[in-house]
Amino acid sequence: MIVNRKEVGMKKIGIVGGLGPASTLDYYKGIIDAFTPTYAQYGYPEISIESMDLKSITTLLQAGAWDEVIACIAQRCEVLKKAGADLGAIASNTPHKMFAQIQAGTSLPLVSIVEATCEHAQTYNLKRLCLLGTQLTMASDFYQQAFDRHGIELVVPAPDEQAYIQEKIFTEIEFGIIREQTRDTLLAIVGGIHQSRHLDGVILGCTELPLIIAPEDVGMHYLDTSAIHVAKIVALCRT
Repeated sequence: MIVNRKEVGMKKIGIVGGLGPASTLDYYKGIIDAFTPTYAQYGYPEISIESMDLKSITTLLQAGAWDEVIACIAQRCEVLKKAGADLGAIASNTPHKMFAQIQAGTSLPLVSIVEATCEHAQTYNLKRLCLLGTQLTMASDFYQQAFDRHGIELVVPAPDEQAYIQEKIFTEIEFGIIREQTRDTLLAIVGGIHQSRHLDGVILGCTELPLIIAPEDVGMHYLDTSAIHVAKIVALCRT
């Protein structure tokens, strides 16, 4: 007998992936792993993935072609909606700079990685966090706005450190190249901020950063935004 997912309260998940590909794999695996304990009773949720071309989107972002990026991602969300998805997620932090505009351009309800991470920080009563991510994520205010509403201070690295992180994400980490020297430098950046600002934790605001920085590396609260996002998606899928 084929199980009707909707009869057992499971929504179909739509994921806009490819931004980048490695983290999209983590999203799929994370969702499946979350449902493994209840597999015998309910099975796995249905999942559709629209995998976009990272290079094309990165080129548009670097050119500041926001409207084109919004239209491209919203269109992929509509494809997922037509494929039967009940809720959707963008498996990348940087496009969340345009989250409200993307949501306005699609009828598919989207789960925000920023709001999910903010909820997580509130759960642990965290008040000052370091935000790591792409240069666009660190230099923009879309994370800050969400956290400011709840009295949580975000601290970002200095501009030259942001440039270093950006370069390493797109020339090494995105391609699965993990170097000890790069890890040590990233941790030194966080350590320097912690020494002067007394952080409660660090936000890995790029879905590739957990590939190089592990929880045991930071010695404080570790907010893996992709894992937090997956947990929120799973919770909503079950309701």
